[in-house]
Amino acid sequence: MLSVMRLLFFVYLPLLLCVCSYSHASTGFSSYGEHSSRFEQRKLYQDLIYLIKTNQRSKYLAKESQLLNYPLYPYLEYTDKIYRISRQSEDGVMAFVEQHQDTPLADQLLKNWLFSLAKRGQWKTFLAHYSESGATETNACYHAYALYKNNLLKEAMALAQNLWLVEHSQPDSCDPIFKVWRDAGHLTPDLAWQRYSMALMANNVTLSNYLHRFLSKQDKLLASNFKLAHTKPRYITQTKRYSKNSGYITQVISHGIKRLARSDPDKALDTLKLYEDIHSFSQQELEDVYTYVAVRLARKPKSVHRLNQITVDVTSNQELVEAQLLTSLKQLKWSDALIYLHLLSDEIQQTDRWQYWKARILLGSEDFQDRQAANNIYAALAKERSFYGFMAADYLKQDYNFEDESISVSDEQILALEATPGIQRALELLVLNERTRARREWNFTTSEFSVRELQIAARVAKKWGWYEQAIRAMIQAAAWNDLDIRFPLAFHDSFIAGARTADIPVDWNLAIARQESAFMPDARSPVGALGIMQLMPTTAKQTANKAGLVSPSKSDLTDPYTSIRIGSAYLGQMLRRFNFNRILASAAYNAGPGRVESWRDESLPLDVWVETIPFSETRSYVMNVLMFSTIYSRKLHQKTPLIYDHERRFFSSQQVTTSQPSQPDNS
Repeated sequence: MLSVMRLLFFVYLPLLLCVCSYSHASTGFSSYGEHSSRFEQRKLYQDLIYLIKTNQRSKYLAKESQLLNYPLYPYLEYTDKIYRISRQSEDGVMAFVEQHQDTPLADQLLKNWLFSLAKRGQWKTFLAHYSESGATETNACYHAYALYKNNLLKEAMALAQNLWLVEHSQPDSCDPIFKVWRDAGHLTPDLAWQRYSMALMANNVTLSNYLHRFLSKQDKLLASNFKLAHTKPRYITQTKRYSKNSGYITQVISHGIKRLARSDPDKALDTLKLYEDIHSFSQQELEDVYTYVAVRLARKPKSVHRLNQITVDVTSNQELVEAQLLTSLKQLKWSDALIYLHLLSDEIQQTDRWQYWKARILLGSEDFQDRQAANNIYAALAKERSFYGFMAADYLKQDYNFEDESISVSDEQILALEATPGIQRALELLVLNERTRARREWNFTTSEFSVRELQIAARVAKKWGWYEQAIRAMIQAAAWNDLDIRFPLAFHDSFIAGARTADIPVDWNLAIARQESAFMPDARSPVGALGIMQLMPTTAKQTANKAGLVSPSKSDLTDPYTSIRIGSAYLGQMLRRFNFNRILASAAYNAGPGRVESWRDESLPLDVWVETIPFSETRSYVMNVLMFSTIYSRKLHQKTPLIYDHERRFFSSQQVTTSQPSQPDNS
């Protein structure tokens, strides 16, 4: 595909230098139809899609040839075949797949046709065309059954077992092959337990409840206690309940101890020591669970002293060392922190994060050479565009190094790429607001692009206001320093209006959106947050009511203007709740204001508080938002600091304030 795309690129480039072919890419008018504009083609395309979906096939056939040269004609063909999938012949489907290999539609049609074959029991044809690459979970289950129906019993049973041993629920299409597999006696007690424990440890309690029926009689009581230890970890302290030896008892206890350690690592350690005297754990099991408990102890300042009771080497586990290092920072025990820092691997020590803290600790030394070394580290860090680099620049009272290097792309290169079929299809789908299909087409087309082609593609996406794809293309190209593309002034007027109304900094507003969604209007998180500002529907409604705005529906939140307006209002509420401190307000936007209230600690220096935020996601989020705000401030022709003075004053004054080490006293 790569060679084809490059060939198309260089074929179209000279053509687009002609005036005759310039207009359609830049204005939206088509040169394909003799009498029809691109606008009319789009209208007809939508009309024909409607005719297909409403089963008005004769009317569709009378007009579909008018769009033979329209970029989305393959989507028209695809829709027609999908709505008549059970009537498609083998030759017809294979012809479409062969003709449209340069689109994601070929694979999609094949998957749907295979599903149709399975539903109609055409197992021989199904098996002839099934491929594991890109197969759906549903069709994978049908594949196992197709093997069985074609008397390939060994392969069918092996695949059934693989499908069984997963931590999640399988689709209903697996039921027939699972029944055959179980009836043939392949579901052993050990396999039943394996899947039950996999589901439970993945917190899939509903699936574990279903799987309980397949357990052997002697395992069911232990399984019930396993679930109790998972859902109510305090039960693991009842040692009599878990005293009976079985092949799985140490697995259950280890899991229960880990669950308990998340809330009460002290109790978890005490309980683990009791069980050591009752059961025979493997060395690997003990090391694993002791390390897990130790990490939780290290994160709890009042319990960190108990690490000397851990019976494994606490210096060899990098996660545990880091946990102790963070606790030392939080306790302001600088010498301890330096010891733990040196226990990290050389590679980890050289990251911006730990170089910053090495210098931060050395600055408190009474030794002039230590302080000089700290300044040298900060001088090197200040050359970096990162949170730590900007913090180092603040300490040195230097300007931030934005490392902004815009990549040159010509108009001719942009127009040439716009004219290639895959990019044209993606942009047409975007215009028609079929954003999911547009992304799929774009990602498919650009998947094998060279670095240079990705750089050009990023410019094309930005030109069309498709900001998330422009950012994504630059990330794929590792073009980290083109800040014009990576940090666009997207939906500029809406962000300014939202910031003014909510009385918040517009650069911070943009930074939050950039971190949340990369300006993707229809973004949807796994937990249900929606839109550019990634608002939870309940939060959005509450915010709108407080701000005197119309209560939004879920679909409203995918409208950029609505999302920005309500998101800005919520940011304003957080900023005022936390005394105009963007650090706390940013953390609250990510983790919730209740959690941030519980984390507040004015006795800590600012950098220590940020570094020891309990959630790593929130810690990175806050750092990114502060740095992004500074980048956007520059793009808006302002000059604002990474941290404002009033934000620093909220925290402890135990911070670095001198930019040069004092000279040694030689008297």
